[in-house]
Amino acid sequence: MTPNSTGGLDALNNKYQYASDNEWGIPSLAHVGLNEIPEWLVPYRTRVRSNQSVADGAVHFFMDDYRFESVWRRPVQTLSSLSQHWERVLTPDFSLFYDCPLIMQMWNVYRSRWMGCWWMAQGLEVIPTVSWSLASSYDFCFLGLPERSVLAISTVGTHKDRSAKAPFLAGFEEMLKRLNPSAVLCYGKPYVEMLGGVDLRLYPDYWQSVAAARRKYGQTKDYDSLYKGADEDEIEIDV
Repeated sequence: MTPNSTGGLDALNNKYQYASDNEWGIPSLAHVGLNEIPEWLVPYRTRVRSNQSVADGAVHFFMDDYRFESVWRRPVQTLSSLSQHWERVLTPDFSLFYDCPLIMQMWNVYRSRWMGCWWMAQGLEVIPTVSWSLASSYDFCFLGLPERSVLAISTVGTHKDRSAKAPFLAGFEEMLKRLNPSAVLCYGKPYVEMLGGVDLRLYPDYWQSVAAARRKYGQTKDYDSLYKGADEDEIEIDV
């Protein structure tokens, strides 16, 4: 079996199955140490100049699903593009919509974990992304994630809908309880309630280029200077 057997006629990417620690077969991702935390994040498909070093950055997928659906449908081809420029990636943030059937939410969790295992097997460093919907998703949305590891989340979109705050924070607390992460990479404006309970590394979501992303934030002590008095529309943009 060769990597080229993935994708194409194998639309479910079933020819590669990875080790799982749960009854659903959701693949298990490896532990990520603090030494692997990136200094900056850039969205998938970001262009980089040939003379730019990307060793201290990582690619994220905190955007509309259609913008990165190709990584699942064409994993071999998109791997070539990723590995040519990047050493570290976050797993895809396939959406878990509140009103979406649970089986579809679970499928998106599976796909995210599968992509992480696939990339790791091909030599990329992988940081697990965590997402959830309502409490009904807790039985599967944390499966396959390592405990006491670096994890990544995003608050993008939750600030625009007042009703999204409570379920987001509830899921955040559940993640801390179940996985006890060593650090959490937070892409987007954090809620004040998230501060203090975990080593939270902040990555504002308005990066315009790799050069802009080199501005070093990443510590909770920078919360006030980053966000105090900021208008929502100034930091919530569609990448």
